[in-house]
Amino acid sequence: MKEEKIPDQEELEDKVIATETVKGNTDNPADLTGLGEETNKVVEEVVENKVYTYVEQMPTPPGGMEGLLSYLGKTIKYPALALRNQVEGKVFISFVVGPTGGITDVKVTKGIGAGCDEEAVRVIKAMPAWTPGKQNGRPVSVSYTVPVTFAIK
Repeated sequence: MKEEKIPDQEELEDKVIATETVKGNTDNPADLTGLGEETNKVVEEVVENKVYTYVEQMPTPPGGMEGLLSYLGKTIKYPALALRNQVEGKVFISFVVGPTGGITDVKVTKGIGAGCDEEAVRVIKAMPAWTPGKQNGRPVSVSYTVPVTFAIK
């Protein structure tokens, strides 16, 4: 590789430095059709369809957490089999709070059996709509898990 010598000031004094504008390829402009308002709708749809685990504003049950606890207390009927067998414990129920606040995709994450799991699912499915969670100011689907405690009093 040949090493290029950098000219000093004296060598450059008698040189003529030319400027030439290089014209770019403007004969074939890029096709920008379809980059208008239409693409924003696609972005919104993607945001709406994703189920988030954590968002800027989490969904809240009607009446807040106190409202949720009182609703569960009033609505749950202790299963007869669980009472007979003295079954107590927590059933963890996961579900999705949709962009409208509706409850969908109700599943038992951790159950205790004896009819308690089914009762917890029934009560969660019958729950009134929540205030939906929000991400970037838009209501979105958020996955949520609630422990439902069964205790014989």
